[in-house]
Amino acid sequence: MKKTQHPRYEFRIFGNHLEAIEKQIREMAKEEQTRSMTSVYLLASGNPKNNIKIREGVMDIKVLEEEYEGLEQWNPFLVGEFPLKAEVIKTVIFPALGVHSPAFERKEYTLAQFVDELMADDPDLSVAYVLKKRHGYLIKNVITEIAEIKVNGATIKTICIESENPEKVLKLKAKLGIGKEVENVNYPLALKRIMGLVPLPEEWKSEQF
Repeated sequence: MKKTQHPRYEFRIFGNHLEAIEKQIREMAKEEQTRSMTSVYLLASGNPKNNIKIREGVMDIKVLEEEYEGLEQWNPFLVGEFPLKAEVIKTVIFPALGVHSPAFERKEYTLAQFVDELMADDPDLSVAYVLKKRHGYLIKNVITEIAEIKVNGATIKTICIESENPEKVLKLKAKLGIGKEVENVNYPLALKRIMGLVPLPEEWKSEQF
């Protein structure tokens, strides 16, 4: 796998009532860009360490390297573009998912073939189709994002703060009024909760969420 960028420390929240934090972000910086995109996430029930997604036919894997003061440091690697060789799927993707590889009937797979023939029959694997509209900001050299997303048709918002320097993330997080009690939720965990693959915490069941 090829490294795509330096690992960053991230803090991410999800919810439907994030207006107060959004307002502060927009008061601190001008929006630098808006991007719309579609991503396909590969989810495994017992895999908390890898964030695996496909965007525009290209797969990458973010590996959870460490946690620091409630932040998560993710290290991204490029796997490759579909169609992918069966050997790459066997030696890279399924080990990252934490499950045994199935039998391969092809030497390479398109994205549709990969999902329909290799993912669909394993009860421990799921696929999430995610539409994103991402609004990017830069606050004191800290990448900040507000995004509206649709997960298999269900809508929700997410806010993320990220930097190679964890102290900068913690400082901005505190300035935005996000306390230490607020849970840091990465994409794979959020998608599993939305899709009913893992239990919901009480906070996610409340009207305030």
